[in-house]
Amino acid sequence: MKIRLVFDDWKKDYKSVYNTEKGVDLSMGPFHSGTTFEAEIDLHESEEKELKKAMEEGFVPHFYVIPNKKKRTSLNIPINF
Repeated sequence: MKIRLVFDDWKKDYKSVYNTEKGVDLSMGPFHSGTTFEAEIDLHESEEKELKKAMEEGFVPHFYVIPNKKKRTSLNIPINF
């Protein structure tokens, strides 16, 4: 499924660092709120159907990036840039 990834925020320990010195520094680079990337995720047909249905109903999924692409789990969906 082709998607657009929209960068949301930098977090550490699942908390935003936006209002910190490091957060400001990180946000000055190419990864800041609203930066968009073309991507593709590998989904089973039923997963894609579920995702599309939820988005059609106005829900917005949020993902985080895990640099290991070796195995796929419910928390580790391969993202190909």
